[in-house]
Amino acid sequence: MKKIIFTILAAGFFCFGSCSIVTAQDAPVAQSDQITGRDQEIIQDDDTSTGTFTSVTVDAFTTSDVALQFPTSLTNKSVAIEAPDGGTLNSNSATIDTNGNLAFSFQVTDQPGVHRVMVIDPNAGEDDPHIIGVVQFEVPAPAE
Repeated sequence: MKKIIFTILAAGFFCFGSCSIVTAQDAPVAQSDQITGRDQEIIQDDDTSTGTFTSVTVDAFTTSDVALQFPTSLTNKSVAIEAPDGGTLNSNSATIDTNGNLAFSFQVTDQPGVHRVMVIDPNAGEDDPHIIGVVQFEVPAPAE
């Protein structure tokens, strides 16, 4: 009896676990980013399946150019761009172009910590994520 229960539980785990993995890979979220800083130096060129990218460290008041790549299912989609932790965006809304690209500039404040920039699909369906991209900038604490 114990062997049967274990087999059923294991089968259920693998079935449901693989289903969620497939769903996550098919979610319409940002797939890659490229962040450039001063002198057009690339400071991050990253891929993800979740839409959230690793944090990059920048100095206070640094302005960075961000380019996100989305799946073609999101081309010509209007999105909102928000900076909930402070900072200055060059635009609060934009449209993903026909190639799936979205570009904007962001300037962090002088406050130490993580400054997130979120790309939001204001018309996302019930099964789609509303936050479709998150880039993160970290401003280190000043040296004493």
